[in-house]
Amino acid sequence: MYLTYRDAEQVAAELAASAHSDKRWLLCLADRHGDDGPALLAACDRLGLEVCGGIFPGLIEGSTGRDSGIVALPLPTNSRVALAYLDKDGLAWVAPPPNPDDTSFASSILLVDCLAPNIDGLMEQLYDLYGSRMHHIGAGAGYHDLRTAPVIFTREGLHPHAALMIALPQQLTLGIRHGWKRVAGPFVVSRSHGNVIQELDWEPAGSFFRNQVGLQAPELRDKPVFPDVNSIYPLCIAKEGSEDIMRDPMYIPDANEVVVLSDVAENSVIYLAHGDRDTLIEAARQAVDDCGDPPAVERCFVSDCYSRVLKLGEDFNRELDTARRALRADVALEGVQALGEIAANGKQKLEFFNKTFVVGLLHPR
Repeated sequence: MYLTYRDAEQVAAELAASAHSDKRWLLCLADRHGDDGPALLAACDRLGLEVCGGIFPGLIEGSTGRDSGIVALPLPTNSRVALAYLDKDGLAWVAPPPNPDDTSFASSILLVDCLAPNIDGLMEQLYDLYGSRMHHIGAGAGYHDLRTAPVIFTREGLHPHAALMIALPQQLTLGIRHGWKRVAGPFVVSRSHGNVIQELDWEPAGSFFRNQVGLQAPELRDKPVFPDVNSIYPLCIAKEGSEDIMRDPMYIPDANEVVVLSDVAENSVIYLAHGDRDTLIEAARQAVDDCGDPPAVERCFVSDCYSRVLKLGEDFNRELDTARRALRADVALEGVQALGEIAANGKQKLEFFNKTFVVGLLHPR
């Protein structure tokens, strides 16, 4: 459910008064209220609420994008919350994920600090643990201006460079689409380190990227990478048998590299991509359509990239309305405007996507 936000006490009181009796909640908090996080956690604790969640640039309520408030998802008693800290050398579970032999968990919601190192390592470890047995949906948390601040929280407080896994007993049906098309390439990522592309085709990646954008749209050659260039000309990694994996350039540092939102492996084959409002909106419809006509649906959670929101502008609500009308279930869309989208539907490994629309249908237990 969506709650307006006046103050921490009001939100905690509304959660406590809800018909949901388990008093366990996943909270997605709009970043304009981020400084109020500690007060919100304290207010919830005083009322005996067990909460966890993340801070996001914006939220989704039905066919409307929101830049304030909270999306609150009730968690069943038999859900399980796991917490990990990420660093460049690995990750450490503070609260461990379920044993992979425990088949009572069928899906999970994953939230991760979008600026944390080693997100790919987290994705690989979870996929190694659960393979295709569990389906996952989730989002990169963070502030719209990419400030460095803790954005993942549990009832114990805010956690820097953290990831949250909420394991659920419900089955999850997923749709994943982006609507971007290759317009230049292929190029070889001849040198990279994590989420920093150092060379493309053995040339400094920053000037190479700017030149390729300039060939497509000369007026963008010297514009800021974020939010001007990347909302129109992102990068994509070649993926056989499915849509390419999008990567979101964020800035070009003095070293003439391209810093993107997610890791890019050395020797990857990469393309410059382009899309317009119609192709992005059509992709959202296709993602919902890919979910088919499933049995009873309890909840529809959407993770939609924040840079898509910037690209779509006033048409963002049109994208959401198109997705809602394609949904073959009597539930509302609710979710987040994400800084990276997380999904695994049993047909591919767990991925941290960029510039993608991910929809998940949770079914009753």
